[in-house]
Amino acid sequence: MLEVQGLHAGYRDARVVNGLDLRVEPGEIVALLGRNGVGKTTLLKSLFGLCSVFAGEIRVDGTPVPGGRPELLARSGCTLMPDDRGVFPGLTVEQNLRLAARRGYRPVVDVRAVYPLLSERADQLAGTLSGGQKQQLGLARAVLAGSRLIAIDEFSQGLQPSVLEASVEAVRTVARSGVAVLVVEQGPEIPLRFCDRIVVMVKGGIVLDATAEDLRADPSRLTDLLVVG
Repeated sequence: MLEVQGLHAGYRDARVVNGLDLRVEPGEIVALLGRNGVGKTTLLKSLFGLCSVFAGEIRVDGTPVPGGRPELLARSGCTLMPDDRGVFPGLTVEQNLRLAARRGYRPVVDVRAVYPLLSERADQLAGTLSGGQKQQLGLARAVLAGSRLIAIDEFSQGLQPSVLEASVEAVRTVARSGVAVLVVEQGPEIPLRFCDRIVVMVKGGIVLDATAEDLRADPSRLTDLLVVG
C-alpha cells in the first residue's frame, strides 16, 4: 500500500526527517512511536504535501506520488487525521459526514453502527464535540471517503479510557476491512495492545521496526528509545 524510501523532509533548509524508510500494508495497523521533537508529525506532513520533501520517494501501490502534491495522495485513497481530527467545526456532524461521502461508494464499514453517537449528535456543530467525539467523526469521514490508508496523529491524545477503547475497536474494524492504518503516539503502552507492528523514530530516522507480538514479549527493547531521562 504505502511505501516510503530514503525520505528527507522538513521546513525550508531545516531537515527534520533524514533518509527514512517506512511501509504500511493493506489491513495492517502500524504505530509510529518516538519522543517529542523526533519528527513524527513532520513525517506525516511530508507524506501529505504539507512540508518540503528534499529527497526520497513516496509510493502508493507501487506508483510514485510527488512530494508537495497532497491532492495526488488523496486521490490514491490516503487520509490524514491531524491532532484536530480534520473536521469542519462550523458544520454539523451530519454535514461533515455528507461532505466526506464519496459519490457512488458503498463504505465497507457501517460508521453509524460503529459510532452510534454520530446519529445521536447529527445536528450538533462539530466544533462543540469533545476530543474523543471529534476523533470518532474524523474516522467516520475517512471511511466514508473510501480511504485505503488512514494516518492518525496523536491517536490517544485527550481520550478518556472508555472512549479510547471504542476508538481502538473502531480502528481494528476498519483495518479488518483491508484499510491500512498508521497511528502516531509517544508511548508504547496503547499501541502494543492493538497494533500489528511498531516502528520507532529517533532523530528523524527509523531505528526499530518489529512486530508488536515480539515487543510485548521483550518490552525492554523500547525502553531506552522512548523513556526520557
